[in-house]
Amino acid sequence: MVTFSRRHALGLAAAAGLGAGGWSASSTSASAASLAISGPASAYPKGRRPRLLNVLLEDSLSPAERTLATTLQGLMARRGGESIYLNLLSLGYQHWLDDLISRYGVQAQTGDLWKTVKRSGVTGYVLFRTGTPSVNVATTLAGVTGAVAIEESLEAVAIQHGLRKVLDVRDKDDRWVFETYWPRLRHDVVIEQRGDFPERLRDYATMAGAFAFFDGNTDFRAQVVNALDDDGTVIGWGDASNGEDAFIGVNSTAGVKALPADHARNLSVLSGIQEDRLTQPGRLFDPALGPDPDPAAHYVTFLITDGDNIQWELGDFPTDQRWFGSPRRGEVDLGWGISPSLIDLAPSVMGWFYNQSRKDRWVAGPSGAGYMYPSRYPTAALDKHTASLAQAMGRADLSVAQIIDFNAFEKKKLWSSYLKHQEIEGLIYLEYSRYDGLKGKVTWAEGKPVISARTMLWDGLDGADEASVTAELNSAAQNPHSTAGYSVVVWHAWSKSVDSVLSVVDNLAPHVKVIPPDTLVRMVGKYARP
Repeated sequence: MVTFSRRHALGLAAAAGLGAGGWSASSTSASAASLAISGPASAYPKGRRPRLLNVLLEDSLSPAERTLATTLQGLMARRGGESIYLNLLSLGYQHWLDDLISRYGVQAQTGDLWKTVKRSGVTGYVLFRTGTPSVNVATTLAGVTGAVAIEESLEAVAIQHGLRKVLDVRDKDDRWVFETYWPRLRHDVVIEQRGDFPERLRDYATMAGAFAFFDGNTDFRAQVVNALDDDGTVIGWGDASNGEDAFIGVNSTAGVKALPADHARNLSVLSGIQEDRLTQPGRLFDPALGPDPDPAAHYVTFLITDGDNIQWELGDFPTDQRWFGSPRRGEVDLGWGISPSLIDLAPSVMGWFYNQSRKDRWVAGPSGAGYMYPSRYPTAALDKHTASLAQAMGRADLSVAQIIDFNAFEKKKLWSSYLKHQEIEGLIYLEYSRYDGLKGKVTWAEGKPVISARTMLWDGLDGADEASVTAELNSAAQNPHSTAGYSVVVWHAWSKSVDSVLSVVDNLAPHVKVIPPDTLVRMVGKYARP
C-alpha cells in the first residue's frame, strides 16, 4: 500500500529574570484570555474592526523588525481603529488589502514602523534572542503583558524610542511558559509555530493571548494538546518529518483539531471584520433542484484536496495559475475546499472567493471545522465539534464537508454526529492512504450520504493519471438512481492543476456530466437513496 503525505513546503519566503519594572505573572489584573475579542457567533478570538492600516512591505523589514511589527499589530488589533498590515505583493495579501479598502471602507497608508510604535501607546518590550525558543516565549508574553517582542539586536533602538524592558526571556523556553503562565492563557486555542518564522501567525497569537510553542512530536507537545478544552484548536502546523499523522493523531486522540496556518499573516486584522452570514451565488441555481436527472448520464464532480489549509488560501492559492488564479477557471464546474473557520478568522477573504466564483462551488475541507481524524476523537469532543461546525457551515453557506480518516468509512455513528445537523447535507470521505481506496462506495447515516472518492488525479500514483481517470469515468455506470452512477474525483493540489482537470474533462464522453460537489451530494441523496 502506498503511504503519502498531502502537504508540501509552500516556500512562502521561507541567567535572565524579570526586567526593569518588576513585572511578574501575578501582577497583571486580567488574564490574557480575557483580552481577545469574540464576535456574537464566533468560534475563534477576533480582532476589532480596523479603520486605518499602516502598510509595511514584509520584504523591507529585517526578521527582528517583523517580529516587532507583528506583535505590535496583534496588540493594536485588540482595540481596532489604527493597525498594521504586512503585505507581500507576490501572494494574495494585496487582494485582501484592496478588498478591505473597496468593500469595507478601510483606509491605508504607507507605514513607518517606529512611528507606528510611538502612536500605538505601547510602552514596554519583552526581550528575546533569535535562534532560541525565546521568540515564542516573547510572542506569548507580548499577549499577556501588552508589550511588544524585541530581539536583542533592536534593544538600543527600542530604548531610544521610549520603550522600557518588561521581561527578559532570552534563556526561557516553551515549557517554562507553560508551567508559569498556562492558567493565564487561553485554553481553547494554541499556536504551533517554528521559531525560525519571525512574523507568521505572531500577530494572531499576540492578539488572542494564546500560547505559542513548537517542540516537535514530544511528550511535552502531547501535554499541551491534552491541556486544551474539548475540540480546542492548534493553529499552525507541527513536525511532519515522519508524516502528519504523527501529530494530527495525537491531537485527535486528545479531542483537538488543527488549522494549517503556519505561513499565515494578518489574521489579527482580517478577523476584525464581522460577517454574520455569507452566500455562495452559484448555490441559488443548483441543478439538483431542477428536473429529474438524465437517465443515460454518469455524473462526476472534481474536488481539490487540502481545503483546510488556510495559509494557502491566504497566500498563493488565489494568484497561482495552477489553482484559483487559473485563466481557465470558469470553463467547467469545479469543487474547492475551504475552511469554515474563515467565517471568523478572515470573513472578507471568504467573501472575496465567493464573489469571484463563476462555476466554482465550495465545500468544507477535512475534517469539518479543522483537520483531525473523527474515529479517534472522543465522543463528547466530536459532538461539540460537529455542533460548532454546523453553525459555521450555516453562516458560510456550506452544505458538504470532506473527511479524512483511517478505516472508518463504515462507522456510521461517527457520521451521524455530523449529519444529524440540518446544515450538513452529506460527507465526502477520503481514506488516508489512498484517498480513492474505497472506489466510490456510499454509506448512509441520518438518511444522508457519505460518499467515498471513486478515483483521483495525483502525480506518480498508479491509475491517478489523466488518461486512466478519463477511461474510468467514461466506462462508469450510467444510472442516476444508483450510487454507481456518480463519481467524486479528488485532485491533488500540489501535483495537479486546473489544467489537469480540464485535460480529463475535454476527453469525457458526452454522457459524462460534470457538476459541482454539493450538487452531486444532493442528487445522490435525492435519487439514489436505498
